[in-house]
Amino acid sequence: MTSPDLPPGFESAVHEALQLWHKDPSFGSPLAHLTLVRRGLATGGESIRRATNQALLAALDALAGEREADAALLRARFLDGKAVYAVANARNVAEVTIYKMQRRAIGRLAAQLLALEQVAGAEQQAILAARLPRATYSQLIGIASHERRLRDVLLAPAAPWLVSIEGLGGSGKTALAHKLVSQLARGEDVFLDFGWVSAQQRILQLDGSLRSISDPALTSEALVEALLTQLSGGGATPAPLLPDRARQALAARLHATPHLVVVDNLETVQDVESLLPTLMALAGPTKFLLTSRETFRWQADIYHFPVPELGESDALSLVRHEARMRNLAHVAAASDADLRPIFETVGGNPLALRLVTGQLYLLPLPHIIDNLREAQGKNADELYRYIYWDAWNRLPEDTRDVLALMPLFAAESGADLAAIERVSDLQGPRLVEALEQLTRLSLVNVSGDLHTRRYSIHRLTESFLLNEVIKWRGGDAPC
Repeated sequence: MTSPDLPPGFESAVHEALQLWHKDPSFGSPLAHLTLVRRGLATGGESIRRATNQALLAALDALAGEREADAALLRARFLDGKAVYAVANARNVAEVTIYKMQRRAIGRLAAQLLALEQVAGAEQQAILAARLPRATYSQLIGIASHERRLRDVLLAPAAPWLVSIEGLGGSGKTALAHKLVSQLARGEDVFLDFGWVSAQQRILQLDGSLRSISDPALTSEALVEALLTQLSGGGATPAPLLPDRARQALAARLHATPHLVVVDNLETVQDVESLLPTLMALAGPTKFLLTSRETFRWQADIYHFPVPELGESDALSLVRHEARMRNLAHVAAASDADLRPIFETVGGNPLALRLVTGQLYLLPLPHIIDNLREAQGKNADELYRYIYWDAWNRLPEDTRDVLALMPLFAAESGADLAAIERVSDLQGPRLVEALEQLTRLSLVNVSGDLHTRRYSIHRLTESFLLNEVIKWRGGDAPC
């Protein structure tokens, strides 16, 4: 075979790994970063020594197919532990000759191992691509600081083990999680495997239509079973398992080696209050990355990351990027002043910005903006329904009244508790309880410092409250 170019130090690492063949796993492995080794560790049943030796055995077998003498020499020296003089006597050559033959054989073994590693790496990327949903973005704008912050939390080999990305529908939670997993799978050696399970029931497509998702994991038991099946190789589990046995089998794997598991659209799981303790029990050293429209701040030991909406500059950059991707030259070339009404109406919600941009092929901007502001047309109805309908239906009437007051305050700065209390029928603890419900469902944002907290809403929520909610309260519910 044609030997691939070996990375610097790779041949020396193979030699060291051979020397450690019979050593205790506490000595570690110079080949621990290889996909071949990590694949063995990910099953939870292999030590670092056994996983490394299995990778070397595979390379030795491949070498034997081409150069049996080289493979035999390395087996004698390192697997059988024979001294150089003994191997030299058996071959009737000088010891110095054995050392030369050994160096040459190790180089060839390293080439075989690298070739197997390249195949394994490609297979692992294909497995990961099959597990992850298809990327819904070509470029993510305005999230670099979010990525850095979340990467630091996920890569830290300590609690918090559960990290929750939270925000309104369309705010980019799933896209951010997808980007993080894709990057960590390519560039880091911390996680030995990755899982992705989704409870999402429907998506809003960029043509403005809602599409249902088949077979979402809507119960705690279904989610555990789906994850166990996925991490066991993608096929069916070896035999039907009772829920307790399935959790035990999954825990054995996730506790043995660090995985990163995404649970997408957590808020739609029917028994989410029982699922969260289950995830806690499965975590460590495995980490769970959750996405949810609902925040679970009542649950201890979760790192919460509310996704901020895009600022005006990033929002308009996203509009222009989408326009270029769709060959809408008249949109991409438009000035900030021309495009600003989009931001003033829908704010920095990426889904809404992309939806508006797509409509600019057919309709003029003033017509689209009027539709959103007056809640007219199918696209506006579907957008508001997708983002707000489930949350709105969970609110008591007096909490709806508090939400309906929020457009009285500037979207950017919001208001403190005293200001809201002055215009609300709810006072004291009842108002605090209403705000707690609204923040839990990501309908109201909280900011400020230790001494002052302020409450605000997204621009899109303001447009929704000033227009669509009037129809909903009048009984004209979306179909």
